[in-house]
Amino acid sequence: MELKEFLDKLPQDFENEKTIFYKAPGRINIIGEHTDYNGGLCLPAAIDKSIYFALTPSYETEIISLNEGNHYLLGQSKSPVDWAIYFKGVLDLLKEKAYQWPYFKLAFGGNLPSGAGLSSSSAITCGFISILNDFAELNLSKDKLTSLSVIAEKASGLDGGMMDQITILNAKKNHVLLINCDTWSIQYIQIPDSQTCWLVVDTKIKHKLVDTEYNARSKACEEIRIIARNLFGEIKSISQLNNFQQIEVCKHLSLQKQHFLNFVLSENIRVKSMVAALKNSDFTQAGKLLFEGHDGLRKWYLVSCDELDFLINYASHNSMAYGARMMGGGFGGSTLHLIEKSTKEKYIIGIKSAYKNRFGFEPNVFEAILETGVQKLNNNSKQVSLPILF
Repeated sequence: MELKEFLDKLPQDFENEKTIFYKAPGRINIIGEHTDYNGGLCLPAAIDKSIYFALTPSYETEIISLNEGNHYLLGQSKSPVDWAIYFKGVLDLLKEKAYQWPYFKLAFGGNLPSGAGLSSSSAITCGFISILNDFAELNLSKDKLTSLSVIAEKASGLDGGMMDQITILNAKKNHVLLINCDTWSIQYIQIPDSQTCWLVVDTKIKHKLVDTEYNARSKACEEIRIIARNLFGEIKSISQLNNFQQIEVCKHLSLQKQHFLNFVLSENIRVKSMVAALKNSDFTQAGKLLFEGHDGLRKWYLVSCDELDFLINYASHNSMAYGARMMGGGFGGSTLHLIEKSTKEKYIIGIKSAYKNRFGFEPNVFEAILETGVQKLNNNSKQVSLPILF
């Protein structure tokens, strides 16, 4: 659902000057996977695929999904729709912290696919807390909104990190964010126009991460950290381990946990190498790092699947691609491909055809345009098809 369609589908209740509009983008992650909850480094960016929100005062609190055509009425006794957990997580957390707000009606929808490893759940969480902060005049800073979003999303049952929320609330157009997930510090790195582009290939395999082994990875890494702490004193995260400590810790781990630890530490090194490659426009090296990252996720962190591996194998045998890797938590979702911009259409046709021949249906493929984080749109009272960004 594009923005114009979203506006056209809004009920009449939203046709007033008190309605406010926001957009929250999805994100890609160039490299640095499963490092955020391990206090490591990652290199994400916001993209132009987004969730749109419209909020207006009301006599009861109701949230409407325009994409799915259903709604959640706050306080209803029956089990809410699946997506309501992200809104309820925000409301419950703010209520716990004694924040208050008037009743409202909110509609949301957009063109950001769910279950594709593009952080649609975080886009909902970050966009909702931002528009509610504005509507209720809570005066929460961006840093506070970020930390609250991280906590609120854990209500979904997924024991994730903070990369998605930091990115969605803080991204800059045409920049990637080098995030230190230990300190939550951000370094912006501009990505200039070049002969390359980033393609997202959505496998359309939708595995809820909370139903997979994602939380098991997080738990395993925490167990590794506790062993390291017992050996060397306070260790905030396994990303802090030096070479000697890594070797000593591995003596106390199963082979599988050794692989998990080695992957995380190697991935942190790849993030630093990727930053250097992008700054130097060394796309050959950048592509090599993408392939290496996927290889580690597949063989050592065990979060890939046949569909993801097929797409990476396609890229590895195609001269138009510098490199590719799976992106997101894993077990489905999307792959990220760095390719020559001039070959984009040919590459898309080829990879769609190959995937359909193998699995019986086409993937969703689009270019990822690096965008700004959460933004407020002007209230046009549905008189203009494309709101102007503030």
